[in-house]
Amino acid sequence: MTRSPSFDLVRDLLDHELIDVEGVSCGMADDVEIRVDGRECVVVALICGPDAWVPRLPAALRMLARLVGARGHARVPFAEVERLSESIHLKSRATELGLGIVDRRVGRWLARIVGAS
Repeated sequence: MTRSPSFDLVRDLLDHELIDVEGVSCGMADDVEIRVDGRECVVVALICGPDAWVPRLPAALRMLARLVGARGHARVPFAEVERLSESIHLKSRATELGLGIVDRRVGRWLARIVGAS
């Protein structure tokens, strides 16, 4: 049995930028889904989006985030990770993985604000 490569979840995954196969920035790794496999923890998926980070905000900011529509998340199977570096490089396009949906929605909302461009 070959041993999977090991890395530090916090240092190497959390809050790192996701880059899709086309080089497009498509969010951040906000949370990690793991499975305990015997004596090892195995990374199953990266969780991206407001449902992962909004609960960590102070109460007033949580309410504001919900008011502006900060909801939803994307679950990126860890098998989609091509390589880890300063960023997390993915094997597929962002749209194929459901990434960037919330960013596009918030971007459209912000574009309506005078002077936001």
